[in-house]
Amino acid sequence: MGQYTNIIHLSDLHIGKSDNQRKTAALVDWIINNQTEHQSELVVISGDLVDDGAEWQFQQAAELMDRLRQNEYIVLVAPGNHDYGPDGFRESFKSQADFSESITGVSDFPHLYLHSGQAFILLDSMEEEIKRREFWGAQGYLGVEQLQRLDQLLDYLTENPAVENVVVVLHHHPFDFLFYHGLRDHADLKGVISRRKDQSPRVNCLLFGHKHNEHRFNDPDENKEQLFGIDLIYAAGSTVERNQDGKMVLPIIDVKKRSIQRFFIN
Repeated sequence: MGQYTNIIHLSDLHIGKSDNQRKTAALVDWIINNQTEHQSELVVISGDLVDDGAEWQFQQAAELMDRLRQNEYIVLVAPGNHDYGPDGFRESFKSQADFSESITGVSDFPHLYLHSGQAFILLDSMEEEIKRREFWGAQGYLGVEQLQRLDQLLDYLTENPAVENVVVVLHHHPFDFLFYHGLRDHADLKGVISRRKDQSPRVNCLLFGHKHNEHRFNDPDENKEQLFGIDLIYAAGSTVERNQDGKMVLPIIDVKKRSIQRFFIN
C-alpha cells in the first residue's frame, strides 16, 4: 500500500435507515474488489455515517468500516449531525462519545492524517452546535476554538516540506446559506483557508456532504473560477441514493490532478 494518491469520497450513508446498510455493504464490496479500477486505498466519509446516533447503528457501521480496514484500506470519518443524534437536530453527548469510540477513536478536532505526501484534516462541524441545544435546525457550527486550532495546524503544515497538498473534510455545507441547514461560521472557515491561498502547501481540496446533492463548485471543464484559493471544492451527494439510472454514484478524487472520476454501482 502507499502507492496511490486517489481517494474515495463517501457521504451521508445513513446506516440504520431503510436498506442503507445493505447498500453500503455493496459499496464496500465494490471498493475491495475493484482497486485496480479506482486505484485508491483511502476512503473519506464526510459525515452522517449513521442515521440516528444509535448504538446498534454504530455497530453495523463499525463492521463495514472494519471490513475495509481489514483489507488494508485507510478509513477517515468526519462526524455529521445525524451521527450525534436522532432526526439530525436532537444531539446527544452519548452519541458523540459512541461515534468516537466505535468509529474513529478520535475525540479532538481538527484531526490530521498524513498519507503519501497528502495532509487530510477532518473537522467536526457539530463541535459547537451540540453545545447550543437549539432543536430547530440541522445547522453546523465549528466554533472559534476549533477554527483557531485549524489556523495553527495549517501554519504547522507550511513548515513540513513533505506535504504536497492539504485536503479539508467536514460534514456541513459551507456554501449553502439556508438558515436551518448550513454552516453558521462558514465565512470564518473561508477566511482561515483563503488567508493562505498564495502559500505552499495550501488547502487544495475542500470536501463535504449534508445536502444530498452532488456538485463540484469550481469545475475547470465548465470554466468555473478558483474560489478562496482552493482548486477542488466538492459536495458529495448521499452515496447510497440512486440516480435516474438506478445507480449509486461513487466519486474518486485525484488529489494531485484535482479531478473527479465517477463510478456507477448497482
